[in-house]
Amino acid sequence: MALSYLKRFLRLYAGLFLCAVSIRLAIQGGVGVTPWDVLHMGLADVTDISYGTVNILVGLLILTTSIVLGEKIGFGTLCNTLSVGYLVDFLAWLDVIPAAPDLLTGCLMMVASLFVLAMGSFLYIGAGMGCGPRDSMMTAFSKRLTRVPVGLIRGAIETVVLVVGFFLGGPVGAGTVIGMFGIGPAIQVVFGLFGFDVRTVRHESVADTLRILSGKTAPAGERAEG
Repeated sequence: MALSYLKRFLRLYAGLFLCAVSIRLAIQGGVGVTPWDVLHMGLADVTDISYGTVNILVGLLILTTSIVLGEKIGFGTLCNTLSVGYLVDFLAWLDVIPAAPDLLTGCLMMVASLFVLAMGSFLYIGAGMGCGPRDSMMTAFSKRLTRVPVGLIRGAIETVVLVVGFFLGGPVGAGTVIGMFGIGPAIQVVFGLFGFDVRTVRHESVADTLRILSGKTAPAGERAEG
């Protein structure tokens, strides 16, 4: 049991690390970033604190909203909230991803970042430890606005985030457009390559995981077989 969870946490953090690499690639591309990162970078400029700290603070605010709205939170949700921002700061400190020398290279780096993000999402979502805070908020709203398509809810959230980030001075450009329209196809390609269907993943809440590790509850697969 403990070994199984160790493997799942390693998969989770491998995915989160790739998510951080994706963000750093987009930033270094210099042609604009995704809507959430427009907000994060705008806030970082205004407050003069690091990108990673802003990412975590925004994530905690969103996480609180999701909990108030009744969403279950898993260890993966907490790890995502508390880790990705600092992993991006760590990559910036290492300075291993160079800045793009021109517009074309920047756009290519943005495209590459989407596929890296898709791979990271495949790994961390597949761990079954809970979605990231931003996806949890989207899910919470979609459960309450049942007549509104999920895509429209996500689009509305990202539009608001983008507008606020833009007025805070966040970097909006060709990369932002590439990110908004390219993330869906990138996820479809990567998930399809691995035959991964997110609808088959049964996420555990923090309480579920603690009960299983304590032996009070059998894992979902074993309960189903029994």
